[in-house]
Amino acid sequence: MRFRATSLAALAAIPLALSACGTAPAPEPAPAPPKAAGPEGIEWAGRLCGLVNDFSASQKNLPGVDKSNTAAMKNSVVARLDTASKTADGTVRGLQQLPPSPIAGGDQVNQGIQDGFVQIRDILVGARAKADQVDPNDKQKFTEGMTALQGELQKSTQVDLNSKFGALEKNQQLAEAAKQAPGCKPFFNPAPPQPAPGQPAPAPAQPGQPQ
Repeated sequence: MRFRATSLAALAAIPLALSACGTAPAPEPAPAPPKAAGPEGIEWAGRLCGLVNDFSASQKNLPGVDKSNTAAMKNSVVARLDTASKTADGTVRGLQQLPPSPIAGGDQVNQGIQDGFVQIRDILVGARAKADQVDPNDKQKFTEGMTALQGELQKSTQVDLNSKFGALEKNQQLAEAAKQAPGCKPFFNPAPPQPAPGQPAPAPAQPGQPQ
């Protein structure tokens, strides 16, 4: 069976896409510097980022997959998808419950991000439904069911969350507020990549050496 149950690749791709949100193309130069972000705008931006960051972090800590037998594997995949879909739904609800943005254009940015997470939630719900239908008692049907599930999860690659965050960066006042908000720091300062198991960490660059 070719399905890699330990990876659920489409789910893993979601936090990877989010971690790149801070690397969207720079906005076009403005004729004048943006208006300074007030404390209310900074707090609002931080809450927005915090909801997204919480989802990203949760996807890295989903329940594991038990490959000891087909029944255990099905049940653990269902549990994994159930957790992921509920977390996505919680993110959507949190974004919906944000108060009106004190920064002009912020509500439109929030709506775009909401739309992206609605897509993710619906994909995860659809995948969970397919996982429920997998027959663990027939090897061929089990393989076919897992293949169909994998195809459902592949739809997540079509959700362009980076463009949603690109809209945030194009709003200069909102981007300035986000840069000052603690909840947004993971997007502007992503954690350095970790070495593969058994591989040494890269040595820090010496002065005068290329980065």
